[in-house]
Amino acid sequence: MVKGQKSVRDGIEDFLCPFTDMYISQGSNGAYSHKGIMANDVRGKQSGIRYPYYAPCTCKCLKTYPKTGQVMWQSVNKVRFANGRIDYATFMTAHDETMDAKVGQIIEQGLQLGNMGKKGFSNMTGVHCHIEVSQSNDISWIKNQYGNYHFNNEYDLEECYFVDNTNIIKGLGGNWRTTDDVVVRENSVGNIEVVDQILHVGSKVKFDGIFKVDILKSPLSTNLFGNQKLTGISFDDYYKEKAKDYHWIPLNDWTEVDKFGSSKNQDQIVVGGSSYVLNKNIYNVIGIDVKTNSAKLNINGRNVWVYSTFLYEV
Repeated sequence: MVKGQKSVRDGIEDFLCPFTDMYISQGSNGAYSHKGIMANDVRGKQSGIRYPYYAPCTCKCLKTYPKTGQVMWQSVNKVRFANGRIDYATFMTAHDETMDAKVGQIIEQGLQLGNMGKKGFSNMTGVHCHIEVSQSNDISWIKNQYGNYHFNNEYDLEECYFVDNTNIIKGLGGNWRTTDDVVVRENSVGNIEVVDQILHVGSKVKFDGIFKVDILKSPLSTNLFGNQKLTGISFDDYYKEKAKDYHWIPLNDWTEVDKFGSSKNQDQIVVGGSSYVLNKNIYNVIGIDVKTNSAKLNINGRNVWVYSTFLYEV
């Protein structure tokens, strides 16, 4: 992308490549600092120059790490990725020696986000921007078995950003796509609903993710479970029966899986605090609370409020 570039289709921003010239000096799952993670090191047209890079979407600064010129960003709204997925983008940039981002700061798509640099642990690899992207709003920043930090739900960057107006000097053979390669189809004919990922009353949705059963409601015959991630209710409130009725979720439509989503070798006897579940059913949104970003669903005759973040419009 170039400075000032924007791309919005059907009300959803396309997640753009933040670099005008892209030379990947170290790719995903590379040696040393990229072992086991989906990060790229990107320099510009000429080595050693601190080229600027731009906001791939309208994003908010969540965390800063001044010692390494590192910033964690997250899209303000769901975005469209190069693999067609629509979700929040959480991404990390690093090594900016001029880093002046502040937590809470919002940068609009196309405005300058930072500069390439070598602050921190990158003196041996020269001036560049280290970037990795999670296609979710999960901000977990965890160390893997090789000692490298990464997000949950990371994707290879060719699956993340569109390269419109990016000059790919060295792309390591990636399947890089422009917005022309991912057609946005409006599913509206007459009064038929448009699938735009902007939820409202009447939207048809699926649950997007694998969820842990934090607690089972007593007595077990109620067949209800609590999930802090989906409802925002603390375990303590669930445990002390302070949660509202609409924060307990019926188990009927859920399948027990392992943490990777496989139902193989699962006995479908759900245990609070250790079991994971998956739901592939379609539900109608019967209520919206914009302030809390929540949607009301009727699941097995019970009205339940959950975060819209974990719902995917179909």
